[in-house]
Amino acid sequence: MRSSEPSEPVVIDVAVDDPALAQRVRALVAANPALRLGEADATAGVRIRDAGPEDDGDAAVIVITDRLGAVKALEAGAAGVLPRRTSGRALGAAISAAAAGLTVVAEDFRDLIVEATEATIALDGEGDAEPASIDLTPRERQVLELLALGASNKAIARRLEITPHTAKFHVAAIVAKLGAAGRTDAVARAMRLGLVMI
Repeated sequence: MRSSEPSEPVVIDVAVDDPALAQRVRALVAANPALRLGEADATAGVRIRDAGPEDDGDAAVIVITDRLGAVKALEAGAAGVLPRRTSGRALGAAISAAAAGLTVVAEDFRDLIVEATEATIALDGEGDAEPASIDLTPRERQVLELLALGASNKAIARRLEITPHTAKFHVAAIVAKLGAAGRTDAVARAMRLGLVMI
């Protein structure tokens, strides 16, 4: 049964150096009844900055930044990154998510996160570079698609009307061709290579 009492608003501290942006953010927060502007000495649930997190105590930090600052802010421990032109609705959703312990990346910055992850993988490659193309048989591609959906060998066998032993053989062949450590790693590598989409 739901409680009829409204929940306490999330206390927001705006620690934005740009005066125009700070005024805009304060107006967006003030317009949202689920949020409350806190004083500088109050214990904020979420702190909004326009530069990377500093010593922000227990507050989750959302950084409003440009594309160059987004990855740096997340690497520094920000709970979220938003563009300077973010809407009140997006800001409210990001604050709610950050207050709940989630990390928020605005749509404008998602591609940067993927690029940074790929660059890190390339730097950390440890000599296990993935081949530029993988020669999978049509049956192996079917098995790979089912693997990406989390299917077990028995489920793959039922779906493709083959024996579990044959399914296991195809999975092993896929893992070997992708140079993966196991089924999960094989799916991750296949996703990076564009062989499967989830």
